[in-house]
Amino acid sequence: MREFDVVVFGATGFTGRFVAEALAAAAAPVRWAIAGRDPERLAALRRELVDAHGAAAGVPVVVARSDDPASLRAMVCRTKVVASTVGPFEQHGDPLVDACVEHGCDYVDSTGEPAFWRRTVSRLHAAAVERQVLLVPCCGFDSVPHDLGALLTARALEGERGLEIDAFVRATGDPSGGTWASLLEALAGMGRPEPGAGPTSPRGRTRTPMRPHFEPAVGQWVVPLPTVDPLVVRRSAQFCPELGPELRYRHWLQTRTLGKTAALLGGVAALTVLAKIGPTRRWLLARKPQGQGPSAEVRARSKFEVVFIGRAASGRSVRVRVAGRDPGYGFTGATVAAAALVLACDRERLRYRGGVLTPASGLGDPFIERLRGRWLEIDVA
Repeated sequence: MREFDVVVFGATGFTGRFVAEALAAAAAPVRWAIAGRDPERLAALRRELVDAHGAAAGVPVVVARSDDPASLRAMVCRTKVVASTVGPFEQHGDPLVDACVEHGCDYVDSTGEPAFWRRTVSRLHAAAVERQVLLVPCCGFDSVPHDLGALLTARALEGERGLEIDAFVRATGDPSGGTWASLLEALAGMGRPEPGAGPTSPRGRTRTPMRPHFEPAVGQWVVPLPTVDPLVVRRSAQFCPELGPELRYRHWLQTRTLGKTAALLGGVAALTVLAKIGPTRRWLLARKPQGQGPSAEVRARSKFEVVFIGRAASGRSVRVRVAGRDPGYGFTGATVAAAALVLACDRERLRYRGGVLTPASGLGDPFIERLRGRWLEIDVA
């Protein structure tokens, strides 16, 4: 019996505050705490959670640092689940996931960084299975809508074989400093070998090159979107029978015109080059300091929509739409909190007892139930 059900690590950060607010608003009777490196900021956040969000007055404070392994061990030994928003995860993530596996603590996070995700899978999956610890990264906008949407698309084609799913993403918003830092870290790492990460596409299948094109299914130009999301969906396919290991999944970003498509591709290419050079990466990081983020007005206007087109070898097809608001912050805070609550409250309903899994394979239907309607609009046609 541990002292807490859930600890939010990084609670005073821009994204972490939204996770804490979601837990404060949740009706679930869980024992939870906020954690971070600065006790004064944690105490101030606790007062805000009590006054503005209805949290119990006694929300405990835990002091822990990602560069202090002893403090991380002490933290994970006190709780069933850690929900982490401390990025860039490529820099700060490994000690915490190591401590969770070593001391039997389940874990969720808000990462969208492919290098950290691959490394966690390759290093810790076998040990997590053996020790029956569930590690579920990518529980924010990366990769909840895409992973759950692919699962629901496959379910709409139940019994079919040879599934192909295309996801077309459209989103608006402005990144926080932490998200900006994680993006630059991910771009800087593009092209680095990640040995032992395992396959990310079905074996024995010829991969058609993905090129920008006009897509009639959504009436927009689309470009390949090389985020962590395709990796996550393809890993789900290894563990979810509905998807199946032969799934072919493609991930696209919608753009309005051919000119905007060209500008986007050029901008991403330039940013990738700059992110790989130390001085220019530091200059870019200084443009959006960590701990800062978009205003409430900007977040209120932010939204996302993902359209999934699923096709089976038989010729049958289905269209699924998944949508929501404030993808990077309100949505991500709610989904990370919901993922932690699933592990704390619904673990006996889950398909797997341990491993480095995905939102779809690791959290499944209890997760969908917590999000559908309030945080995720889901339409199947």
